[in-house]
Amino acid sequence: MVKSLSNKIAAKTGAINRRHQRSRKEESEFGKAGKEFIVCKECNSVFFDKAWHHRLEEEKESHLKSGKKIKFELCPACKMARDNLFEGELIIKLKVESEKLKTNIFNTINNSDKQAMERDPMDRILRIEEKTDGIHIFTSENQLAVKIGKKLKSSFNGGKMDIQHTGEDLIRVYLEL
Repeated sequence: MVKSLSNKIAAKTGAINRRHQRSRKEESEFGKAGKEFIVCKECNSVFFDKAWHHRLEEEKESHLKSGKKIKFELCPACKMARDNLFEGELIIKLKVESEKLKTNIFNTINNSDKQAMERDPMDRILRIEEKTDGIHIFTSENQLAVKIGKKLKSSFNGGKMDIQHTGEDLIRVYLEL
């Protein structure tokens, strides 16, 4: 009983390892934890305890009582959207143009975006563009573009999918439905 209580306290204070180790890129991207809250002006995500979180009222109240200050800035995902940057691009080419098919594709895309943002507020679709060569979806994380492509491929009975790694973090996924 005493040991499990000490483990709970250690896990809460961070003495036990995190669920996943932060990569060097992640640490350099977010930097060291500051002494204040950072609230995104656009999406209301909150940076504390070395990570971005959804707007959590309980956590915010407990930290405000501890004397932390609040600073308003854009989160990394909102900065990417503002600067037209992206890490993943999904290009969907349709063999047959149909409004019902497009509607189903956009519903699947929006559901995937919602699920990704629930998991991590920095994973999101930055913008969607309809061009003559197909639908272009730009994501803040390269894995999200791959995941959406695989979900679309399995949802719409196959098709051809090609994943190309271009550059250090950039991934382009070509999907023909």
